Amino acid sequence: MKGHGVNWAHPARNHDRSVPITQKPIQPKGAPVRKYFKTTLFVTAIVSIVAVLVLQRVLKRVVSAGPAPTVVRIEEAQRGRLQEFVTAPGQIEPKTKVDISAKVSARVVELPYEEGDPVTAGDPNAAPPVPASVLVRLDSRDLVSRLQSAEARYEAQKAQIEVAKASLAAARARLEGTRTSLEQAQRDFERQRTLFESHDISESAFEAARQRLRELQAQYEAAEHQLRADEISLQVAQHNLDAQRATVEEAREAVGYCVITAPMNGVITRINVEVGTVVTGTISYPGTIIMTLADLSRMIVVAEVDEADIGKLEVGQKADVRVQAYYGQTFHGVVDHIAVSHDLSRTGAKYFRTEILLQGDVSRLYSGLTADVDIFTEEHLDVIAVPAQAVLSRKVDDLPFDIRQDNPNVDADKTECMVVFRVVDGKTVVTPVTIGPSDMTRIIIRSGLEAGDRVIVGPYKVLGGMQHDKPVRDEREVEAEKAKEKGKASSTETGGKEGEPTEPK
Repeated sequence: MKGHGVNWAHPARNHDRSVPITQKPIQPKGAPVRKYFKTTLFVTAIVSIVAVLVLQRVLKRVVSAGPAPTVVRIEEAQRGRLQEFVTAPGQIEPKTKVDISAKVSARVVELPYEEGDPVTAGDPNAAPPVPASVLVRLDSRDLVSRLQSAEARYEAQKAQIEVAKASLAAARARLEGTRTSLEQAQRDFERQRTLFESHDISESAFEAARQRLRELQAQYEAAEHQLRADEISLQVAQHNLDAQRATVEEAREAVGYCVITAPMNGVITRINVEVGTVVTGTISYPGTIIMTLADLSRMIVVAEVDEADIGKLEVGQKADVRVQAYYGQTFHGVVDHIAVSHDLSRTGAKYFRTEILLQGDVSRLYSGLTADVDIFTEEHLDVIAVPAQAVLSRKVDDLPFDIRQDNPNVDADKTECMVVFRVVDGKTVVTPVTIGPSDMTRIIIRSGLEAGDRVIVGPYKVLGGMQHDKPVRDEREVEAEKAKEKGKASSTETGGKEGEPTEPK
């Protein structure tokens, strides 16, 4: 087996030594493999050395450059205008709205109009006169019967007045006759007394004259009493006649209430009854509300302003109104009325009813729509304002000593102060500030900032952990660099494809 193995590896050895060898000797198969491994090890060593050198240089640059800058959003502080405003929820309603109710109890027999129909109060001075729109007709038969009965009683009472007047005239005549008889009896008595004193007549004749005088005096007094009684009876009858006249007028007015006309120009916004419904009511106290009439040409927003903000409002202030039904659109108005007493919301909070009169085209607005109102209370001009989220609260003791020392915007008696972070030479500078009013999105900086200062305004998560003297970069610069690099890469790829030779078809 060994000879066979040697002969297989070296076949030339099987020939006769005397035969001349003209071919090159065959090298063993293991030699190229060893050479390949040597070359590979050499190349690997060179690459490793180069990688180590490059890594050392990169690490050296990273260490010398410090921590990577934080990407932030930066804005320049600028002077401008800021408006304070009060926000409140509200509801769209007509400026003028009237509930049409019944003043008498009767059955509805006619409803000439439907919801949404326009009606008019009429114009009697027009040429020709314009009658008022009839909104409701009620069954008046019972009321007409009552009117006729009242009129009959009135006429009967008028007749009683005439009887009383005749009786009074008779009493006056009787009194006058009695007075004449009494005067004659008085004269007779005086003459009889003179004759009696001169003993020209008997005592019985004198006593008869005296008795006659007394009888006529009693008759006269009775006639006077009867006259006064007849006068009082006439007065009572006159009062009864006046009462009956009032009853007739009331009955006639009740019949008139069976026809209800429009009290103003407007649109019927709601009808609560149908033909055949019996509505209740009295002349003194309105009863069933039959329908609602509104002037939709003048609309208001009834806003519920919190009691903490009501002191800032005045009649005439401008307001912006956002209606949920018209997303993205803003309506304008002015404060028209502020309630002097509060109401309570469903949660028990106090609010004041404030009416904002809407201006412009309000034809698309419907009664009852939900709205949000911004009432502009005060305008500040030429002030420095920054986004509200840029203003942070920091503990005074955490501020660098050179910043908080003798700083007018740092109150040494307080543990915290308001700050913003400026950017100076690529690093953050914590800056105490004194703030003013806000419009919910931006806040006025009364002192601590100057126009042109670069202020970090976001992102909010980054602002929460922001510290003094840390490197930062504007996110707009970073995005611009990325876009530039992307453009270069895209250009390189496009150029390489264009330079490649194309195969002939």
